[in-house]
Amino acid sequence: MSARTPQILSSHDFIQRSRRSSSSFASTTTQQSETKNGYIRANTQKKKKKRIALDKIKASTSSSESSESSSSASSSNDQQKNNSNNLKKLEWFNFGPRGTMKQEVFQTRSPLHVNTPLIYSQVLSEINERNVYLKLDNCQPSGSFKLRGLGYACMKAVEIDGKRTFVSSSGGNAGLGVAYSGLKLNVKTTVVVPETTPVFIRDRLKSLKAKVIVHGKQWSEANELAMKIAKEEDAFFAHPFEGEDTWTGHATVVHEMCAQLRDAGETKPPSFVCTVCGGGGLLLGIAQGLREVGWAKTDVIVSETIGCDSLYQSIKENKLITLDAITSIAKSLGAAQVSPSAFDLTKQYKREGKSPRIHAKTVTDAEALLACKRFANDHRILVEPACGAALALAYDTEIFKSTKNDANENSCVVIEVCGGAIVDLNSFN
Repeated sequence: MSARTPQILSSHDFIQRSRRSSSSFASTTTQQSETKNGYIRANTQKKKKKRIALDKIKASTSSSESSESSSSASSSNDQQKNNSNNLKKLEWFNFGPRGTMKQEVFQTRSPLHVNTPLIYSQVLSEINERNVYLKLDNCQPSGSFKLRGLGYACMKAVEIDGKRTFVSSSGGNAGLGVAYSGLKLNVKTTVVVPETTPVFIRDRLKSLKAKVIVHGKQWSEANELAMKIAKEEDAFFAHPFEGEDTWTGHATVVHEMCAQLRDAGETKPPSFVCTVCGGGGLLLGIAQGLREVGWAKTDVIVSETIGCDSLYQSIKENKLITLDAITSIAKSLGAAQVSPSAFDLTKQYKREGKSPRIHAKTVTDAEALLACKRFANDHRILVEPACGAALALAYDTEIFKSTKNDANENSCVVIEVCGGAIVDLNSFN
């Protein structure tokens, strides 16, 4: 079959759809029968919460008016200003998909991550004979998807736990996400990086006002020191991929996909969401997001480069495997052991029938690099080899054809372009 060309909108239709997408995704009538009830319930709950909050604000306003005669004009103005601010906060929180993020985290500021574009890829759609969409998380302010989860975790640490210091361990993307969060939240940040971290990444971390400590030959050694520093300084330790708050932040990517695919004219959930796996945080977030939006029949294809394939090897051996060394050039995938929660996720479908099904794949460094080059030529977007691991699957015409999803066999595919800042034009020489 040939890939269906996405619907082309008139300017009027585009404006109308843009207006609709600015409200809660749950209030939009969907043609997806499997998610319809979920949207209705979510919308009802949000309306109820908003009504209760509005009633409280009105009661507060009424109380203020009843005692106005005994208060000064300035006091009255302050009360009105506070009520106005409360209304703005409430309205803001109900704007757009936020997964299961806690409202109190956003009482004083908006999320640090942004809603990223989802675009139709003509080239990849023709190759795979089905509609292929690209979720461009390379457009995040920190350069990768990491800002979704780590940004939320850092905000929660400040807003709820009162932390004033962040410590992280990362050879690149996670560190940049935490450093960016620290800069925006006005929080002191320390990032411990392994010796393999390029100098230009160290300089970029410093430009975000982070203190950079170089320690160890690989990430695990840097991580041990970072945990020690965090304990000594009573700081928030922002783990690169572990933590429920981090996974919740990552889940927002699926909520965005859901709304964007509907606006693109897709009437069925995708057959697959294609992503990469390092430590497994993104995989866990995507799985959470799929459950939250009701995409029970959407599978996940997860790719690793050989030499960074701790998830693939763990699945193969049916137990958690710790790699002896990271031998791949995709250093940002360099977790010697995948998160135990991510490994367990791969078994849940067989053990308990819980979605999604996980299809683990591996590619060579050469295939990942070639995919990065082809992607730059085809889409004018530069990404690092770790991201190329997922793109390599899209350029292999047999991958999606041989990976079966009978429930959504002919529906679209979404590729998470996770981005990555550990790349420049010299990376492909």
